[in-house]
Amino acid sequence: MPETLRSRLQRAANALLAPAGLYLARRDRSFDMDGLLDRARARGFAPATVIDVGASDGIWSLRARRHFPGAKFLLFEPLAERTAALERLRARHGFEFVPAAAGASAGTVGFNVDPALDGSGVAVPGAEGVRTVAQETVDGAVAARGLPGPYCLKLDTHGYEIPVLTGAEQTLGRAGLLIIEAYNFTLAPGAPRFPELCAWLEARGFRCCDLADPMRRPRDGAFWQLDLAFAPATSPWFDSNSYE
Repeated sequence: MPETLRSRLQRAANALLAPAGLYLARRDRSFDMDGLLDRARARGFAPATVIDVGASDGIWSLRARRHFPGAKFLLFEPLAERTAALERLRARHGFEFVPAAAGASAGTVGFNVDPALDGSGVAVPGAEGVRTVAQETVDGAVAARGLPGPYCLKLDTHGYEIPVLTGAEQTLGRAGLLIIEAYNFTLAPGAPRFPELCAWLEARGFRCCDLADPMRRPRDGAFWQLDLAFAPATSPWFDSNSYE
C-alpha cells in the first residue's frame, strides 16, 4: 500500500523525536469520552434530556452537547465556586442548573471540598472541614421542570452513586443511557467498586455497554477508575451474544 503524506510526516517527526525517547502516535478515540458518545449516537440514541450530576464547571455537558445538540441539559453542582461558570452556561446555552448535590432524598448533606474543587464529594461520617450543602433528588428536579425523556444520566459523584441512583428511580425508568465514573477501590464506607455497581444496576434492568477513560493510580500503576456506560437490558444492543 502506498505511504500517505500523513504517514510520511509522522515517520519523519518520529525520527526527530526518537533521541528524546518520544513517539508521535495518532490519537485513539476507542477509549475516550467522545468515542463513547459517538458510539451511543451511532446506535440511534438521542436523549431529550441530559442530566449531569457532579457537573463541575459544565465542561462535560459542553462536550455532550456537541453529540446531542437537540437535548435539554440539567446540571447538578453544589459548590458555590462553580456557580458563576454554570450561570454563564444557563445564559448562553439554556442549561438548567441545580445548585445542590443529588441524593436519595431532599434536604442537606455534608460536603468535603477539595482544594482543587474537582476532587470534592459527599463527606464520610466524622470528616472534618465539611461544608453543608443542599441536596435534591434527580426525580424531584426533573419533575419540577417537566423535563422530557428519554434521559441520559451522567454521574461523577466519587462513591455516592447508589444514593444518587436511589433518588432517580422514576428517571431510570425512562433512561436510555447511564454514564458513571466507577472505581476499582472503595473510596468510602459503603461506596461501590465497579463490579458492585454493575451488579446493582443489572438487578434494576441495566447492563454495561461501553467504557471510556480508564485511569491508573500513579504511585503503583494499579487500575484506579473508568467511566462505564449502561443501557437498558432490553436494548437491541444485547440481542446477540455473537462477536460478529
